[in-house]
Amino acid sequence: MSKTPSFTATNRRKNQLSQLRHAAIALSILLLAPLASAQVSGTVVDELGNPVADAIVSLQASDFRTTTATDGTFDMPNATGSATYVVAAKPGCFNSALYVASTPMTNIALTIEEVPHWDDPDFELNDPESCSGCHPEQYAEWNGSPMQQGGTNLWLYDIYNGTGTPGGMGGFVYTRDSSHLSHAPFSDCAPCHQPVPWVKEKDPLSGLDDIDALSQGAMHGISCDVCHKIAEVDESKMDYPGLFPEQTTFIKPPLSASPMGIHEPVMFGALADTSFSNPFMRAAYNPQIESSMCCACHQDTNDHDDDGEFGDPGSIVSEPTWDEWSTSEYSDPDSPHYATCVDCHMQSGGRNYASALPFAPFRDSETLGGHDVRGTTALFLENAADVDMTVNQNGTTLSVDVDVFNSMTGHSLPTGVTVRNVFLLVEATRDSDGAALAHTGSQVLHDLVGVGDPAQGYFAGLPGKMFGKHNLDATGAGPTFYTEATDVLFDTRIQALAHDITHYTFDVPAGTGDVSVRARLIYRRSYTFLTDAKGWVVDGKGNPLEDKIAPHFGHLMEDRHFPDAGLSVSAPVLVAGVPAVIEAQGAWEGNMVAFLASSTGTGTTPTPYGFDLGLGGRIFQLGNAVANSNGVASVTTFALPVYTAGWQIWMQAVEVQGAATYELSDVSSAVVQ
Repeated sequence: MSKTPSFTATNRRKNQLSQLRHAAIALSILLLAPLASAQVSGTVVDELGNPVADAIVSLQASDFRTTTATDGTFDMPNATGSATYVVAAKPGCFNSALYVASTPMTNIALTIEEVPHWDDPDFELNDPESCSGCHPEQYAEWNGSPMQQGGTNLWLYDIYNGTGTPGGMGGFVYTRDSSHLSHAPFSDCAPCHQPVPWVKEKDPLSGLDDIDALSQGAMHGISCDVCHKIAEVDESKMDYPGLFPEQTTFIKPPLSASPMGIHEPVMFGALADTSFSNPFMRAAYNPQIESSMCCACHQDTNDHDDDGEFGDPGSIVSEPTWDEWSTSEYSDPDSPHYATCVDCHMQSGGRNYASALPFAPFRDSETLGGHDVRGTTALFLENAADVDMTVNQNGTTLSVDVDVFNSMTGHSLPTGVTVRNVFLLVEATRDSDGAALAHTGSQVLHDLVGVGDPAQGYFAGLPGKMFGKHNLDATGAGPTFYTEATDVLFDTRIQALAHDITHYTFDVPAGTGDVSVRARLIYRRSYTFLTDAKGWVVDGKGNPLEDKIAPHFGHLMEDRHFPDAGLSVSAPVLVAGVPAVIEAQGAWEGNMVAFLASSTGTGTTPTPYGFDLGLGGRIFQLGNAVANSNGVASVTTFALPVYTAGWQIWMQAVEVQGAATYELSDVSSAVVQ
């Protein structure tokens, strides 16, 4: 199956450019900086004059960077630049900068001061809209994103107290059904999903806002200050949920910290060469913002024995994403697979300025991540894994081997909350009438995929395999929600860069004729039993739920078939003054096929969908059609004008195989008669 080019994670961890300089200064550095070798050297000390080791020192708007020695000294022997800054940074400290008119510049003295661990009870997180004045693009990306909607998720409320959707009281409801209500009557949803109101008191017993009376902070979800006020995440206590103080050092500055009477004297970020400092904000460096900070909410266990400790023996992991990433090659800076959470989930938006301020510096766009923070979108799901299928027939036995390779995901597939699941569905059919061949193997889909009519998406018992986690409660019953879990029956999720190979056999009676095999990898947001109990037809954001939509009843991640003839367009008979029928073969039943044509010829024409058409010149869309059970789609065109007689027309078909996956036919042509 043709795919959109998979995105490539960019190593952004320690080599970003500068943050704040006038655009003209940036251009002068890029275009007019002296070429001769020069030197930048000096010392970094703390407020008492003691040397600071392992501080990062950067020449702003350049690739020159080093770290200080044990005596606080640094030396960049080849650093060149003018009208720029030398910046010193260290986690937990305010950045310190010194203006450099030109290099060489030696004996520089930089003093960095530690960020106080303020914890003002009157602290209020900043309204994210106030950040939009300087960061309009970041605000626009965040506004309406899953991060912004984290506190209003309908499924969150259905699990919490049953108030998200009309059927929310069905199935498990924490505030009604949990065995932990006496100790944790409101669970631990709020510190991740509604951190803005929660962080004011940091009360583990406080719950979500009433869905019919949401505070402004709850509607902001995970906003600017939530991430940029975190000074440190204790990586030895990643199993605590959200912003629990046992895990996360969250800075709540007092009004007295700012001469202008605002709670904004510090903002932590991933750029170690930011020099910005004024009464509104002082820049500080925290490299954990690229991975560890994300896992504050994407790694946690339950408190199985109600002792207030998470991750102790007997705890069951709810979201193990940190464990999965940190034990994989993706967390190793020396691995070619190295990528942080930000690298993948905050893809560059192509901007070159971190701020709209007139003195913001020009930056490499790859150092500035997007702020919509996407995960299970079509683009991610369809670029997560590879599926290979091998088919052999020996007499009346058809053997099928399917290899699912978690090749492009920096954690297990699937990851996150335990109701998410992925399954492989393998089908073998007789070409003459599409009848299913009898499966003679033992590898079948688990009941969690749904027991019932396959035509309605209940595929349990059919050839395939489910990838997911099955928890048990204290009575041994399951599956159960993670808060109630005391044991794990099985966990078949595929680890990062791991393969899962399954084998299937089908009976092919004599005289069957040609056969076809199809293997689909499908993602579901919830196990069928829970989806049905809640009556869910929309996802947590109110979008139509693919789990309940034919033909895949989930999101199609990968699609393989045998024989794989590929999509093709037959050269039609074109007659001037008469409508023409254009037909494509080799599509999959139910997929949309678009037909395009050009009278200019072949060429390379980019599209906004990540692929290039093989047509050149002016391109006409002839229409769309859905492929039938034989894999055929056809459209009838308008009557060709009489004057087109003798023209040669080039045609191409595009099959939409997913929201971000397409297959293109070769270009065919015909002459109008």
